[in-house]
Parts: sequence; structure tokens; C-alpha cells
Amino acid sequence: MRYLFLLFTLFFCISLYSQNSNETEYRVAIYTGFVAHNYSQLPETKPSYIGEISFGKKYCNTQSWANNYRLPTIYGSLFFGYPGNPEYGYFAGISPQLSVTFFINEKLNYNVKTGIGLAYHTNPYNVESNPTNMLVGSHFIAIANAEISLEYKFDNSNFAGISAGAIHFSNGHVQLPNIGMNLPAMNVYYKHRVAGKIQSNYAETNLLLKYDDSFRYFVTFSAGMHEFGTSTKPANGPKYMVNTISFGVSKMKNLTNKHSFGVNFIHYRSFEKFIIDQELKIDNPFLKSSAANVYWGHEFLFGDFGFYSELGIDFYKPFYKYLVTMYGDKFGLKDVLKSINSNKLGLRYSGLEYKNTKLILGINLKVNLAQADFIEIYGCFEF
Repeated sequence: MRYLFLLFTLFFCISLYSQNSNETEYRVAIYTGFVAHNYSQLPETKPSYIGEISFGKKYCNTQSWANNYRLPTIYGSLFFGYPGNPEYGYFAGISPQLSVTFFINEKLNYNVKTGIGLAYHTNPYNVESNPTNMLVGSHFIAIANAEISLEYKFDNSNFAGISAGAIHFSNGHVQLPNIGMNLPAMNVYYKHRVAGKIQSNYAETNLLLKYDDSFRYFVTFSAGMHEFGTSTKPANGPKYMVNTISFGVSKMKNLTNKHSFGVNFIHYRSFEKFIIDQELKIDNPFLKSSAANVYWGHEFLFGDFGFYSELGIDFYKPFYKYLVTMYGDKFGLKDVLKSINSNKLGLRYSGLEYKNTKLILGINLKVNLAQADFIEIYGCFEF
């Protein structure tokens, strides 16, 4: 699964760079912050120090989807650093980044930058050598970040700024424990732009470019993986498949926004096996280890690529309460919310089409409220 995620991330970066652009950017940044203390038994942490080296392409074609994002810069970024405690080790990762600029005046502007990628962590949880690292349970983890910056323009090629934001690490519940590491941080950066033949100029007017705004139907088949348990226990267990089938309707709002409404039917092999192996007095293990929800999905479109998000309301999730309470934990308000809310974030590619049918490929992180549940890959037939 991690290798598929890495390949998809690299494909995302390379394909975006191959599209028309005529300004190259280089960016270096130094971050400092603290790991959020979101679990009572975490070790004490000192300031975190993180570096970023980015290579980017600024899109300058006002007659394309890029104009709807104010001619953004797409970076391929290398992150590396020290979270602030030897028990958390060091990390290095790569991530595609989207940066959008909003102009204040001739010398000042502010940017919004975000991305998701894959990182390697040197010192994850180990029951013998590192039992207090409950945040990261595996070497390979997803890295996601978002920040807003105030930037000063020295000239057309040189910029400097200060940013505030957060970085998140998680393995998507593939290996426990996996509370997830949240790292609020500030950074200072320097950016150098090599201009091409045409200087970019964002067009304020709405573009009259063609796109398919008809309603389309879709069927999605997904295969995911996770480890049985809550976010902290039990650790070092086997991995199990999670299969999902979805169907619904989608519609493009414009060149950069697409909406969908549908139904997910999910089956957890881990829950079914636990019911059978433990000889629980639960009828129909297959049905009771399944879940279903209705959802609204949204996709930010970048040509053939997209950043996908999904908000779901669960109407069937029978095994979740048993999972939470089986170790003696109380089923509190947070757990009630997790039992009725499922969300997804991911990347997708929709450049494969035959006649009027599209094959959309993607990878998602599925969460209960905000707690990772599993990572999935999928194929979606849209017609």
C-alpha cells in the first residue's frame, strides 16, 4: 500500500509539472514548533526543527483551469526534520504542494499552501525499545500540511516570507498505535522565481471555457487495509482487508470544482474474523461487521488530477460501539460522533476515458470523525 501511495504521489507531481507553465520557482524554508500533546502518556517534547526544499512550476496560462486558482504554483517538496524528542526520531518525506497567491499591494501578498505526501520515520513505536511513542506506529507514514504566509517582494525574482500552519503525520490505521502526530509550526522562507518568456498575469474575468456540466453516474470499487483495534491498542497485530462499493451521481460546477452524492457500503474483514474467532453471540457476522453511509463529495480539479474530500453520515455501523468498549473504555460523546460520521481525503486521476465512460483511479484516507480508520485504493467508473 505504501509503495502504491508513493508511486501515485510521484505520478501526481510529474504529471502536473508536464502541463504548460513558464515560470520556475525554488523555495527553502525553516520551521519550528511543538508536537501537540494530544495523549496523556506522551513523553515531554522540546521545540521541533524542520527543513523544506521545494522545486515548483507557476502556471501562467489564463485560458486554463489554472486561472481559477489565481495561477498557482505546484511544488514538489522535500521535508525533513526532528520533531523534538529522540523517542519520535527523525523523518524525511516528499509531497506535492499547491500554493495560491493573493495580492495586497505591489510589495506584499499572502499565500495559502497545502499538500499531502509520504514520509519515512526513523523511530516508530516498538513494544520493547520505544513503548512511549503512541503517535507513530510505522516507519512509512502520510504527511499532510497547510499554512498561510505573508510575503514580501524584493523584485520579480526574489521573495521572502513568514508562515503559520500545521503538519500532520499518520499511517492511516495500517499499523497500531496510530494516534497521529500534530505539529503546529511557524516558518521563514526564501523563494526565487525564474521567469519565462511571458510574465504571469492573473485574469480577473470569468473564463468561458467548455466543460461537461451534465449529471453523471458512477460506481466505485475500493480495497483498503487496516489493523484491528483502537488508535492505541492492541499493537503489532495482523493487517486486514476493508472492501467498499459505492454508487451515486456527480456533477461539475466549473473547471475546478466537482460535486458528488452517493452511498458507501463497507465490509471490515477484521471485525468479521474477530466475531467468529471469539465466538461472540452475534448473528450474521458478515452483516454485523459491515457499515453504510450516505455522503457528499467534493473535488478540486487540476486538469486530469484532483484533490478529493468526502463528508459522510453513517446510518449503519453496528460493531463500532463494541470495538470501543471491549477494553473497558467508556462510550463518550466523541465516540458517539465517530459512530455517525465518516470522512475521506485523497488524490485521484481521471485522465482515462473510452467513449463516454471514465475510469478514475485514486487513493483515500478514511477517518471516523478525525481518527484514521484505513487507507484505500480504488477504481471508479463514471458514465
